[in-house]
Amino acid sequence: MQNYFGEIAGLLTAVFWTVTSMAFESAGKKVGSLAVNLIRLVMAFFFIGIYSWIARGFFFPTDATLFQWQWLALSGLVGFVIGDLLLFQAFVVVGARISMLMMSLAPPFAAFVGWLMLGEVLTPKSWLGMGITMVGIVIVILKREKTEQNGSIVRKLK
Repeated sequence: MQNYFGEIAGLLTAVFWTVTSMAFESAGKKVGSLAVNLIRLVMAFFFIGIYSWIARGFFFPTDATLFQWQWLALSGLVGFVIGDLLLFQAFVVVGARISMLMMSLAPPFAAFVGWLMLGEVLTPKSWLGMGITMVGIVIVILKREKTEQNGSIVRKLK
């Protein structure tokens, strides 16, 4: 029997991203994106600490140098605090579907910047794969749900 671990992991990742983005959109509309981010940061801090304690024997990376701590702090500030706060605010303002569509544009933009600034070259097969994926994402996210004609409303993108 063939091992489908990668395919199953990929599908589960897509499902979890969808569920969490919709949950964060709903929570952000109820209590605000700042409160949602703060609650998530506290929970993430403890879960990452527990994982670190199990995997390495330290709740905090006490074996890290000052230089490593500075980069860790900067990375956390930019990614976890600022980036996620803006993402959760986007969930509130434009909705999870459009926000996820915009996030899905990151790989093509990164490939373009890599080509422009670093001289990286992607094969036609890579571009084709990225294009097919992008078209699929656009179709799924922007497709409006059609419902019965008897007085039901077509769901908005938000």
